[in-house]
Amino acid sequence: MAVALLVLLSGCNAFGGAAEPAVEETVTPVEVPTDGPVTATTETGTPDNCVAPRPATAPRSTPTPRAEPVTLPDPDGDGIVTGTDLTTLHGSALSNYSYHLRTGGTVEVWSLPDAAAFTYEGVGFDVGWPWAYAVGGRLYTLRSDREDLVFTERSYGPDSPTRQRLASVLTGEQWLLEQVGPYNYTVVDTREYDNTTVRVLRDTTDEGLVVESSPLTGALLFVNSTLYVDDDGIVRRARHVEQLRYAPVDDIPNRTTVWTLAVDQVGSTDIHRPTAFCASNPDVIRSATSTPTPTRPRTVTAPSNRTGTPVETTVRTTPYTE
Repeated sequence: MAVALLVLLSGCNAFGGAAEPAVEETVTPVEVPTDGPVTATTETGTPDNCVAPRPATAPRSTPTPRAEPVTLPDPDGDGIVTGTDLTTLHGSALSNYSYHLRTGGTVEVWSLPDAAAFTYEGVGFDVGWPWAYAVGGRLYTLRSDREDLVFTERSYGPDSPTRQRLASVLTGEQWLLEQVGPYNYTVVDTREYDNTTVRVLRDTTDEGLVVESSPLTGALLFVNSTLYVDDDGIVRRARHVEQLRYAPVDDIPNRTTVWTLAVDQVGSTDIHRPTAFCASNPDVIRSATSTPTPTRPRTVTAPSNRTGTPVETTVRTTPYTE
């Protein structure tokens, strides 16, 4: 499986501020949403209408250079590091900084420390929506429903269950755990990658593993997995390949799956508002609880992400302009 690549794109704005991870709580949108209904406005000369505000400038959180690289977990002292331990180290280290990451061509994340503010686009992480955007203590999400885009807005404070869940999801920790967690790794090299010193780790699987692809058919699983881990323990690049080889009598073609992941920016990432939150035709965006009609209520009750407790959600059909 190929571990996904994390590459950070530049957003509509940057977040400026101190270099300490703690300051991410001060990030605010350019226009802070109000608690009540919002009158629809369209700025002259702006063709699109947006249901979420633009971000302000993000603080930097560049890692301090280490005299020595962080020690990789090796409890038995035999040079073998489990994929589970590597992914846990990766998640705890990366969450301290802003970052950009990408997995294959399916997921892209721009995030501040501890997911205090972020932009997410894609499918493949357990985020819950193909577009999610958090800024100023609010979480904005979009999902497609036939010809409509369904919009929600909810609270996203430091103690919200949604933020606690997404903090580990957005770093790629859970995704990596699924791909490389079952395997063991050893350090085989040290090299420069993308202007960063990394340790190269490869899996220790030398022979095919017998797997059952169906009740009547078996196959051999061959794994080729490589991870680049920087001095802080962050997986900067992962390429995970799995090949299923079937017996000739089964008449089933062999299957190869590749997963890739890359973290190309750490400490200097800008958040942007996804373009999906702005539509030239505002009627294509509706609230999660409304029906697809031209006239929509301004305020609705929508379920929160984890608890099911109703929360008031302000429906913004055209409140923000470019």
